[in-house]
Amino acid sequence: MKNTVHFGFISVILLMVLLSIFWLFKVKSSNDAVLDNIREYDTKIKLANLMRDATRSRQSNLLTMVVIDDPFELDAEITKFYAHAPAYRKARKALFTMSMSNDERALHKLMDEQIKLALPLSNQVVEMFANAESKEKVLEVIDDVREAQAIFLATVDRFVALQTRYGEEAFASSREQFDAVIVAVSLAGIIVILIALFISRYVENYVMKTNSQLRLVNEDITNAYREAEAATESKSEFLATMSHEIRTPLTAIIGFAETTLFSDQTMEQRLASINTIIRSGKHLLQLVNDILDLSKVEANKLEIEYSTVSAFELLAEIERMERPAAENKGLDFAFNYIFPLPSEVSIDQFRVKQILLNLCSNAIKFTDKGHVLVNVSSTGNKHFLFEVIDSGIGISKEQKKHIFQAYHQADSSITRKFGGTGLGLSLSKVLAERMNGRLSVKSEPGRGSAFLFELPYKETQNTKNIFDIKEVSRFNKKETIDTGGAVYYGEVLLAEDNPDNQDLMSVLLKRMGLEVSIVENGKEAVEAIANKKFDVVFMDMRMPVMGGVEAVRLIRQQDRHVPVIAVTANAMLEDKEVCLTAGCNDFLTKPIDAVMLQKTLRKYLKIKYSESKQLEAVVSSLLEHDPVMIKLVKRFVSGLPDTIKEIKTLTENEDWIELAEALHKLKGTAANFGFEKLSAITAKMEFQVINKNKNELLKLFIALTAHYQEILLGLHDD
Repeated sequence: MKNTVHFGFISVILLMVLLSIFWLFKVKSSNDAVLDNIREYDTKIKLANLMRDATRSRQSNLLTMVVIDDPFELDAEITKFYAHAPAYRKARKALFTMSMSNDERALHKLMDEQIKLALPLSNQVVEMFANAESKEKVLEVIDDVREAQAIFLATVDRFVALQTRYGEEAFASSREQFDAVIVAVSLAGIIVILIALFISRYVENYVMKTNSQLRLVNEDITNAYREAEAATESKSEFLATMSHEIRTPLTAIIGFAETTLFSDQTMEQRLASINTIIRSGKHLLQLVNDILDLSKVEANKLEIEYSTVSAFELLAEIERMERPAAENKGLDFAFNYIFPLPSEVSIDQFRVKQILLNLCSNAIKFTDKGHVLVNVSSTGNKHFLFEVIDSGIGISKEQKKHIFQAYHQADSSITRKFGGTGLGLSLSKVLAERMNGRLSVKSEPGRGSAFLFELPYKETQNTKNIFDIKEVSRFNKKETIDTGGAVYYGEVLLAEDNPDNQDLMSVLLKRMGLEVSIVENGKEAVEAIANKKFDVVFMDMRMPVMGGVEAVRLIRQQDRHVPVIAVTANAMLEDKEVCLTAGCNDFLTKPIDAVMLQKTLRKYLKIKYSESKQLEAVVSSLLEHDPVMIKLVKRFVSGLPDTIKEIKTLTENEDWIELAEALHKLKGTAANFGFEKLSAITAKMEFQVINKNKNELLKLFIALTAHYQEILLGLHDD
């Protein structure tokens, strides 16, 4: 028996050793194959990146040629342009010699086809530069080159993404084999452990030793994978974050825009969709502005523009903008003024607002319960102190080292849970320092954060110290632009080449009661003003044939008084200065803000209010087909005064639910009795109930009362 046990023991141990060796060699073989594949995929990615870099460098050379006037420098730039070709060809040749799947081969072929389309255009641009053709023509071809190269670069990105996916699949396959090894070895280990319980402690020790070796192998493989994964993620983390942040609002904008076309959508659903589109569009605009600001910072072109502003008015606006987000999360939100404070100061109000909005938004975002408090004080050396305090998640000592670095957030879980690009605090710190201020943070994990923004200011002739909170309250009234009954006198000229922008501006201006004439370039604008007098001119700055700057200069030669308002997507300070220097009276940026448009028009046009028109008799269309229905129609009309009175009372009391029901009922009944205009007016009122717009409802109520008088005239005439 002893010999049998020994033989069994030896057999089991031998079998275990053989199995372990076999699986270990299998794991090693699998890992070697995976590493070889990953190296091959990395090589392909590097070659694809070389092709992409060469293409982008050539594109950069073309753009550089545009601003070069010296022929020798231009010749040198052309030489640089052609010098990138060998690097591209070398990378392409090396890539072509490597083994490829069908998908890779298809993408490689597509890249060849796309670069063949872009190459003649690039060479054409170089020839145009060499032949000293006009830059306007060159820019048109460059636009075609950029479009063709953008298609090619997108294909390169697909090729790189394919290599990444292959690497992940190879690792997954290796992991599956490794898991199979773990299962097999674990089963063998269990058998050995059971035998060891009966025959010897030695077997148990041997199995434990074997398992320990396997764990070490597993840890080595896992650590190697994590290191490779971290290296890859560090290269693409920022681009992936930006892609997510851009695509998220775009998804909402496109998706909800499409839902408004659904025929079964209610008015309330459409209104909610429109509000979502506006909110997402503004978020996307802010993201673009942050990226542009960062590029200006890195190019050392960010400028500070000082202007006189009421400090309390600016802070009241920030409070109004941030309060809804705080209240939606159930947070206590307040501005605490520590007196005395200056009433009027000279600061860059746009940048100060940008910093404080970012700090408040972050505080609200990272606080789930409790409060967000903004302390506002002033030191004796003419410095504001803004302290944004929250009771949120807090920041660790290690995280604070990176919190003001561009593209960084506290950790990856922050990005997953709260979103964001990591640009806000970095930009805020740079902006604060550009205004000779400073931005710092005090925080502990789980105990909230306090961001301190110190800002120097300049006093003005009207600056005085405020000592009482009562003097602050008058700044908390929200400014509104009333477009319901107010219209403007005048005729405007709109110079804009984009059809969609033409339609948008026409809708906004005509809604204000203005007559609108449209031209598509600066040359047509100059000719129109020469033949006709306009009250205001809206001038796009970038148009074909003749741009806005040149057109304004010509307009000022023939009309020194007509107000010209620049409308442009170029929102930098230097762009504004160019427009004003050329002769523009004002400056609006795209996308157009309706409130800013109204404020600007108020400077140059007179407001009039809609006058009551003479009443016209209205007869029910139902009587045209069935005169016998006159009694029912008169009965309906006789009940209108009570209904109208009820509607007014509900409007004044802001009883939105009852008001919506009353309007909905009147809308349907009016249509049934042939009073289409009455039904249309109540439909407009029903829409305003959804929006809870009391002022607009009261104006529509006047139209409702007037139309009721017209209905009475129609019955009496009958």
